[in-house]
Amino acid sequence: MKKHLLFTALLFSAASQAQQLDASNEPAVGATQMMYLLDTLTDAYPNITGTGVTWDYSNIVGMNMETRTIEILDASTTAFASSFPTSTKVMSIQGSIANYFSSSASERISQGFVYEEPAFGTVLATFDVDNETSVQYPFANGNYFTDNFAGSLAFDFNGIPQNPTATGVANVAIDGQGTLLLPNSTSLSNVIRYKMVDTVFTQVNFIGVMDIEFVRTQYEYYDVATSNLPVFIHTVVAISLAGGGTPLMSQTNVVSAYAPIYNLGINDAQTAEFSVYPNPSEGIVTFKGEFAADAKATIFDQTGRVVYTVASLTNGTTVDLSSLNKGIYLVGLTNNGVESTQTVVIK
Repeated sequence: MKKHLLFTALLFSAASQAQQLDASNEPAVGATQMMYLLDTLTDAYPNITGTGVTWDYSNIVGMNMETRTIEILDASTTAFASSFPTSTKVMSIQGSIANYFSSSASERISQGFVYEEPAFGTVLATFDVDNETSVQYPFANGNYFTDNFAGSLAFDFNGIPQNPTATGVANVAIDGQGTLLLPNSTSLSNVIRYKMVDTVFTQVNFIGVMDIEFVRTQYEYYDVATSNLPVFIHTVVAISLAGGGTPLMSQTNVVSAYAPIYNLGINDAQTAEFSVYPNPSEGIVTFKGEFAADAKATIFDQTGRVVYTVASLTNGTTVDLSSLNKGIYLVGLTNNGVESTQTVVIK
């Protein structure tokens, strides 16, 4: 049976009550919004919460004016319709995540999502055993709830198809109400921030069974007087061994309905491209990439402990990791001041 807890603040001002999500805010099929892609180092402001707060994104940095589209689709017309037969709508963020859901006058229910992850490929999460409640109506500043859900995942892990069962817990809140500052002196004063942290627990079978968790932390900012779609979204999806620690994979997506003034050029990307092969490996691995004179690599175990360092890294550098225990390791690269990570499996 679903364990479902709703906690509601006892007192709200009249202004606070006016800013809320309810069934009238449900986006219609066909709704769309062009969003500008932002630098992934953009602060999520997790500690700016409460009433009368200000989130200052007036100096946000864009990614060469690249855009992404948010749209509400008819679930039955999508490529994954057969996996979500009870869904009526999909909120799709281009190149990132598509959330499948249905709604009633009292809540929005998620049947799962499809997520594009560079290392795992397409991750299909179906919550068909126990759906996930993502919003309860009305939902205002200070309201929060937790909800358990269950189903299965489908993805590839190091080239091996995986289809494990999964359970999870969602923690959902409207954690702030106030002013959202955006470029060109744009100030949105009637904004509420929706926060969801959902954790999916599952297993992968590779060199034995490993318990892992997918953690999505998503902030959505709503100017409910003008749109039923969010005007700003900050999402981080991290994949770790169960219990946390250094993520095996992490991906951040930040988009805004308002254009940034400052932009990074195509050559200013915040990741350093490199590869480690063979992967998986029996211990001998080789680095491939265009490395600057200051390039170095640090290898961490599953607890975040440094187990190996390469102080001077060049294309073709080979290291012997055969003394390490079998398992997954995180490879952190610093190259010309830019940091990036990958994983390597020692079998």
